[in-house]
Amino acid sequence: MATIKQVAAYCRVSTLEQKEKGLGMDIQVRDVTSFAEGQHLAINRFYRDEAQSGAAENRKQLQKLLRACQRGEIGAVVIPTIDRLSRNVRIAENLFHQFAELGINVLIADMPNYDGKNRRDVLLRQIREAIAEENRKEIIERLWKGRQERVRKGNAPGGNVPYGYRRDGKQWIVDSEESDIVRTIYRLSDSGCLVPEISASLNQNGSVRRNGLPWNARQVHDILSRRDLYAKGFITYGEIAGSNEKLVLLGRGRD
Repeated sequence: MATIKQVAAYCRVSTLEQKEKGLGMDIQVRDVTSFAEGQHLAINRFYRDEAQSGAAENRKQLQKLLRACQRGEIGAVVIPTIDRLSRNVRIAENLFHQFAELGINVLIADMPNYDGKNRRDVLLRQIREAIAEENRKEIIERLWKGRQERVRKGNAPGGNVPYGYRRDGKQWIVDSEESDIVRTIYRLSDSGCLVPEISASLNQNGSVRRNGLPWNARQVHDILSRRDLYAKGFITYGEIAGSNEKLVLLGRGRD
């Protein structure tokens, strides 16, 4: 008995794009569902990659979709837009090639008349792929410049918050419990204790890391490598540096 092939939808949103208007996962699901209904198709499976870059190839749900296609379970794939499949021309072209080799019909919601066998449609698709790649580069450049400017003003660049602080909106502020541990680590180091001895001492006193796990030498070393931040409030992002006295944890009678 022949396997009845299904219609799948693939949606993706990256960390950079999650706050961008019109790119949310719910909007994408709505768009592909509405498009499929207009084509008299019912979507049987949704594959959703969240917080995944469009320049990444090994996305969990995308790979799961490809494996289903290789098993012959999928007959058509619906995507909301080209850039949801990828924001990299090479990756996008490789994916379209794989789908074609497997006999998968790719439908694009915002290109309702797209025909993968039509050269003009393929050319238009490739132009859109190039635009999507360029847009991604612009997003990254804006983020990079924005972070640089924040650092110049002595503000946090974003990303992970160093131990000893916590996030308050877009800013870092001193965390009272963690900052005490940071001071203890520097006090022990300045008194001559080796890194393994410091981690052992913290664990013996019942201190745990932010994730609740015991301290180890690597974590202690990471904190000791940030003396400029803890002692002077220096913040760096690439080659850009700034300072914020409110972030100073060491010195001035604090340690």
